[in-house]
Amino acid sequence: MNKLTSVFLMLLFSAVTFQGYAQSKLTGKIVDEADKAALRNATIMLLQAKDSILVDFTRADENGKFSLTKIDSIDHLLIVSYPKYGESYKEFQKSSQSEDLGNIELSSIANLIEEVLVTGKIPIVIKGDTTEYDASSFTVEKNAKVEDLLKVLPGITVDASGKITAQGKTVEKVLVDGEEFFGDDPTLVTRNIRSDMVDKVQVYEKKSEQTERTGVDDGERIQTINVKLKEDAKKGVFGKAEAAGGTDGYYLGKLAFNKFNGSQKIGGYVLGANDGTVNLDWEESEKFGTSDMDVQVNDDGSTNFSYTGDEFSYWDGRGMPRAISTGLTYLDNWNENKHKLNLSYKFGRIENDGISGSISQNNLEGGVLNSNTSSTNYTDNQRHRVNAKYDWKLDSLSTLTVRVSGSKGLIRSDETYDAFSTNALLDTLNTNSRVQNTKSHNSEFTYDGLFTRKFLKAGRSITLRLAGNISDRDGETFLKSATDFYVDGAIDSTSNIDQFKDITSKINNLRASATYTEPITKKLNAAIGYEYNNGTNNSVNNSFNNVGGAYTELDEEFSNDFDYTTVRNAANLSLNYKSEKFDFNINNVVRNDDMLQRNNNTDTELDRSFTTYNPSAMLSYKISKNKALRFNYTRNNIMPGLSQIQPLRQNTDPLNILEGNENLKPSQTDSYNLNYNSYNLLKNSYVYFGGSFVQRHNSIQQNLNIDTAGVTTRFFENMTEKVANSANFWGGTHFNLIKKYKIEGNVGLNGNYSTSANYINGSLNENESFNYGLRLGLSKNTTKNLDFYMSFSPGFRTIKTTLQPASNSEGFTFESYNSLTYYLPMKFKIYSEITYSYEAPTEAFNEKFDRMIIKPGVSRKFLKNESLVVDFYVNDLLNQNVGFRRYQSGSTIRQDSYNTISRYFMLKLSWDFTSMKGAN
Repeated sequence: MNKLTSVFLMLLFSAVTFQGYAQSKLTGKIVDEADKAALRNATIMLLQAKDSILVDFTRADENGKFSLTKIDSIDHLLIVSYPKYGESYKEFQKSSQSEDLGNIELSSIANLIEEVLVTGKIPIVIKGDTTEYDASSFTVEKNAKVEDLLKVLPGITVDASGKITAQGKTVEKVLVDGEEFFGDDPTLVTRNIRSDMVDKVQVYEKKSEQTERTGVDDGERIQTINVKLKEDAKKGVFGKAEAAGGTDGYYLGKLAFNKFNGSQKIGGYVLGANDGTVNLDWEESEKFGTSDMDVQVNDDGSTNFSYTGDEFSYWDGRGMPRAISTGLTYLDNWNENKHKLNLSYKFGRIENDGISGSISQNNLEGGVLNSNTSSTNYTDNQRHRVNAKYDWKLDSLSTLTVRVSGSKGLIRSDETYDAFSTNALLDTLNTNSRVQNTKSHNSEFTYDGLFTRKFLKAGRSITLRLAGNISDRDGETFLKSATDFYVDGAIDSTSNIDQFKDITSKINNLRASATYTEPITKKLNAAIGYEYNNGTNNSVNNSFNNVGGAYTELDEEFSNDFDYTTVRNAANLSLNYKSEKFDFNINNVVRNDDMLQRNNNTDTELDRSFTTYNPSAMLSYKISKNKALRFNYTRNNIMPGLSQIQPLRQNTDPLNILEGNENLKPSQTDSYNLNYNSYNLLKNSYVYFGGSFVQRHNSIQQNLNIDTAGVTTRFFENMTEKVANSANFWGGTHFNLIKKYKIEGNVGLNGNYSTSANYINGSLNENESFNYGLRLGLSKNTTKNLDFYMSFSPGFRTIKTTLQPASNSEGFTFESYNSLTYYLPMKFKIYSEITYSYEAPTEAFNEKFDRMIIKPGVSRKFLKNESLVVDFYVNDLLNQNVGFRRYQSGSTIRQDSYNTISRYFMLKLSWDFTSMKGAN
């Protein structure tokens, strides 16, 4: 912790000692010209006179008074505005004296005889529920990206990973001129489009697609930023090229380009790296070109339709990845936006060399089972993917959207694995060594068609949907395994496996639905819907033993041939109420799931049917324009899956055996969620807090039988004796800490409490965990002198289990992330990132974990337009980056370690190019 104390003092000293401008105060009172009444909440903005860049802003208090901070060395322009009153403009010469302006009188529009036009820019305009920023009123570096612009806008914060928070809410979508570009991942817009191409930045809550299509407001909102480009920035080419080389063979090469021609937008990139970069933005899930439509197939054959990133989008910090990635996207609309087309292609290949190990402790009644594993693994993952989205506005009332995507890939894996288990006295119970080589070809095709027809009566509509997916997997595995079992320290028996496995899987899912909405009153709407799902899954796993050097003998015990079919029929009746203050929505879903499982090897069938009720409700109260309270409730019945009813038997891990249970019943989950949000744009502050509570009744739990040889048999049962509970709370605030120097602060609290239970060797084991923490943060983003972001997160963790209370553990944790940037003369910049992690020793693991990663660097800009940048930086200066994770899962406490990228030195060249007339 001494390292942390030193770093904290250094950061704090740097933050408070940087050079600032001499400043003084500007005060006054805003009143009505006629009756001299105070105009409460009038908007007062102070700009630089020469370029209209915002210096400070505030609102008048309840007595009409205000106070602003001005810079003594420049001339200023003061703008005062109030609804239904004429604006007041006043210029000030540079002065080092504080000044009281006395009463500033505004004339009501009704009393204005003539309108005086003043040419100037208003940095911030609030239009209804939309906040609009004038981009040219805020200062950023040359060739900065949209992300850099957002960091200096009041009310918007951007963290190190690119996550954007606007007015206290996480931004989920960033649009360009109202349209998706690079899909709906915010970072792929904010980190690729230049800030000098931007005219306005708009922040608002976007209505759901269902609301926009049907006209019935369901209360769902997505915090959205819309980047409006300058007119002369909508035609031309812009992009970025990077090349880097470092010690120990590390490298990075990247070219990203974009071509705009009115509504037509073309983007592309190519990348190759082994420094952990696997995409344009590996820290966030990306959706290049169009939102990736993912139709997931559950074990029960049901389908989940969602939009997610893909496995080629990020690196999880494990191993030593080598990546090649390339993609192309095309967007256009024509015939007055009646037709919109979004196409993309992407290829990715990631090779990874991994080394990992784990230590785990499974608590038993009267003892423990200790397990140790180590493995080396090489993987090669390749995939081609094509996405397409077409929107057709047939007429003013009818809309059709079609999404299709297809992929084809290859996965190879070579793994060497060693494990051993001991009892509480550290006597060896077993050892296992195995080598596994896998090769798999896979393909997938998904489709989704959505048609909406609105009627002349507002709120009346019908929506039809047809969607599904088809996927195939054809793989083969060679498995060699040797297991020794010990009694009294000597080998008692040995089990050897030498097999070839031929594995195929074919999945075909279809979903069709229809929804009709009808207005009951102006504020109340009703909807009735029907949904049909049909999912088929054929899985074949044939295992062949090695006889005389050839894999010819079928192992019937570990060969499977199953057909699994699920047919779901669901009906939904919902009511939606919306007023100026209240939103209320309730859904009533009755669902019947018919599941048929056929074992083709034994010619047997298992047919089961479940009818469940799945309600949900939402209540939202808009306390004021900037304050809202929201409550959600959801009940979900979860069907038992194929692997739980009848698992596909496997022998890849002879120390862990999985058994099914044909008598499983659905489990029920009740979820409650409460959120409060409040923000003040002009004070650049927001407050949020919330909590959630989840109960799982009749949960499908994995119970364990562990024999004297250390072999664990896992089987599924409904837990009827205990209810699993999980509670979370969170809260925080963001505010101006030292407004004079534009230093902002944030404070947050969070906690989690959970309980669960299962049976181990017939004894009930109850698990309990409690985690809570505090977050303190400081930031400054001015692109002048010193900028910084500092975050400190202390916490405490408690883990308890009833079978082995002596192994209950608790300990202190600490996480910190800090970034510093200092802007020097002659276009130099020095910067550093410092990450610190600490976990105290516990009863299960008696060693602390302590890691500090420092990434310092220096850069300089070249050329007249500063478009060429040379960077020199060090990754992990102290060479302390080690892969580590410690966690609890049921009755097992586990610690993982793995290889990862550590120290190297890198020299990088970056060139931003553009032909846009709107770009500087």
